[in-house]
Amino acid sequence: MKKIKLIFFFLLITCSVFSQHLKRRASFGAVLININDSIARVNKLTNNQGCCIKQIIAEGSAEKMKFQVGDVILQINNQTIQNRLQLISLFAKMKDGDAIKINIVRNGKQKTINGKLLGVKYDTYSFADVIYSEVAFDKGYLRNIFIKPKGSGKFPTVFFIQGYTCSSIDNMGEIHPYEKALIGLVQRGYAVCKIEKPGMGDCDGTPACKDIDFATELKAFEVAYNQLGSNVFIDTSKIFIFGHSMGGMIAPLMKTKIKPKGIAVYGTVTRSWFEYFVEQMRVQNFIVGEDYATNDSAFNSRLQLCYDLMINKKTPQQLKQNPEFATQWGFEEPNYIFGRNYLYWQQLQDYSLIVAWKNYDGKVLSIWGECDFVAFSRYDHELISEIINKYHLGNGTFVAIPNSDHAFTHVSNMKHAAEMWGNYEYSKNNFNSKIVDVLVDWMK
Repeated sequence: MKKIKLIFFFLLITCSVFSQHLKRRASFGAVLININDSIARVNKLTNNQGCCIKQIIAEGSAEKMKFQVGDVILQINNQTIQNRLQLISLFAKMKDGDAIKINIVRNGKQKTINGKLLGVKYDTYSFADVIYSEVAFDKGYLRNIFIKPKGSGKFPTVFFIQGYTCSSIDNMGEIHPYEKALIGLVQRGYAVCKIEKPGMGDCDGTPACKDIDFATELKAFEVAYNQLGSNVFIDTSKIFIFGHSMGGMIAPLMKTKIKPKGIAVYGTVTRSWFEYFVEQMRVQNFIVGEDYATNDSAFNSRLQLCYDLMINKKTPQQLKQNPEFATQWGFEEPNYIFGRNYLYWQQLQDYSLIVAWKNYDGKVLSIWGECDFVAFSRYDHELISEIINKYHLGNGTFVAIPNSDHAFTHVSNMKHAAEMWGNYEYSKNNFNSKIVDVLVDWMK
């Protein structure tokens, strides 16, 4: 009987990957850079359009199709390539096995390469089972991924909600802080569920992540969470939500059919997004080294822009009439601010996180990294615990982790965190595993 159960469980996992609507997204398998004057000159190009291959990744599509370092990509399937971001965007829409024609220049000579793209490799671990599944959403499907300890039975489960950026949480690689934290939980006996945002990873038939508003993103996480009960390996009496950064704001707003045993958040915001933006313009800018006087002289115009966006609900086109907008904000044509649709930020302002926390009567863990220069407010994190304990005495816990930045990296202080931000080699070797210890101790 035990053998039959194990066979059934294996078939369940196998079917979840191969008998579904979603196909594996394609991977070109190369590091790409924009064309500069030097590359253009060497390859006898008349302009800087296109994209150059800097590195070939082993066993990827580029290696299989015999591309070489230094090749300049000019066209994909007869579409002219302007730059690296456009090329990445095109590859993101392609699937495993798709035929492709690529026009290149190699050593100053034009060449056409035809082939088929390989899919991104599935995550595998010697100590864990990985289950690729899907969730119907809008007019398409979202990819969700479960990582669980090997073996049968039901496991306490962590439903993870990532930060605001439009990036895939699949195949993140060992250096990614999310990978380190979530795998740390699996190694401590917890199953983990992570869900791709609409338009990311293997998702199909969903709107692009950068185009959706906040309400749509919130709904996507709600839909995925509310289907957790259909998985035989999840102990529905022991489901915890862990929200990082923006995920810490989404977590208490979710309408859940299965009540989580608890919600844990790290590096988040509690007050309104307008208040965060205003404080950020002072505190964060000082941390990253902006001159005090320069900051002060620019503050009023920055404040007005923030107010017009978040409170007056002006569009980017209206905001652009203020010449300060282009220099003070991460504006991208036509309707994006900091990589997201401007409606994302405006809608976020309309939600009351204080009320959301007041209405949640479960256990809550609010974690703050003492060197987090992104979510820099200790007060906001303490406030979550205070709100919970005001209305549900004893349910709120606040923990500060020393020497931890926004990405769970061990640093000396906030200034050091800002200096090391984006330094993946440093991040790889300085993961602060205290985040896993704190979560596990609280969930026991």
